[in-house]
Amino acid sequence: MNKKKFLLLVLAMGIAVGSWATWYVFFKPHRNVGAEKAKYDVTSTTLSGEFKTDTAIALKKYINQAVLIEGKVTNVDGITVSLNNIACNIDSTDVAKISGIKAGDNIKVQGLLVGYNDLMEEVNIAECVIKK
Repeated sequence: MNKKKFLLLVLAMGIAVGSWATWYVFFKPHRNVGAEKAKYDVTSTTLSGEFKTDTAIALKKYINQAVLIEGKVTNVDGITVSLNNIACNIDSTDVAKISGIKAGDNIKVQGLLVGYNDLMEEVNIAECVIKK
């Protein structure tokens, strides 16, 4: 293969990859976790217990899943609502609802389980919407 054909092939591949990356970043539909049917409907106590009993099994079960959690609010800090050791980061579409929530309230939140912090023993939920 001569040098000119090789450069044209590399250029064509670069354009193809660049086009795909642009579509993926800017135009791919994003997941709306709050509108999904939750795969799991659990209490905050049950979810916490599963992570304390066996973190590896709980992560395998819940990671990247839509989870509906019911529990008592223990803390509200900025956009994070805590249900014991579960930190629910409220989605920007639901931030206005935080002002009506205080410690001691029973609420339901739905979000995407994104991880577990072993050191703090904290379950992290993202894109949460309040389901009261």
